[in-house]
Amino acid sequence: MPQDIFMEAFIEILKYTFPAALMLLLTYLLLSSFVDNEEKRRQFYLRKNLQKKALPMRFQAYERITVLLERISPNRLVLRVKPGNLDVVSYRKALVSAVREEFDYNISQQVYVSDSAWNHVVSAKSQVVSLINKTAVELGADATAGDLSRKLIELEMTGDIFPTKAAILLLKHEAARNF
Repeated sequence: MPQDIFMEAFIEILKYTFPAALMLLLTYLLLSSFVDNEEKRRQFYLRKNLQKKALPMRFQAYERITVLLERISPNRLVLRVKPGNLDVVSYRKALVSAVREEFDYNISQQVYVSDSAWNHVVSAKSQVVSLINKTAVELGADATAGDLSRKLIELEMTGDIFPTKAAILLLKHEAARNF
């Protein structure tokens, strides 16, 4: 008999605590789901806001890199760095220095473009420097700065697609794909 009373009391307690525990569990699950969804929503809006702010900066980076590539193309470079009365060696140094300065000034833009695009930019810069050096050596020490500038323009015009133009095309395609 005392066991029956104990069992009845236990069942009576279970009648009230089991539904309460079940409600507590359901409440916890609902609240944790709600909090997770709110956190995801907050992160989504934060990312969306960051992308909205980063998009103009990325677009500006594509523009600046395109300007860099245009400025280091030989025909623009020789217009900007005047040959004057320099000898071929001094003019070669001035041209290479101008290319490197232009590149160094825009080096931070690599953060905003793909690795492939940036590798093309670096390659184009290296090929322009190499072309300047190679052409200066081929002309010899007796050549003038004017000879070097004319030869560089000729080489750019006779080539199929110059490395700077190829890199610009790649940047345009990448920018079109991303924007």
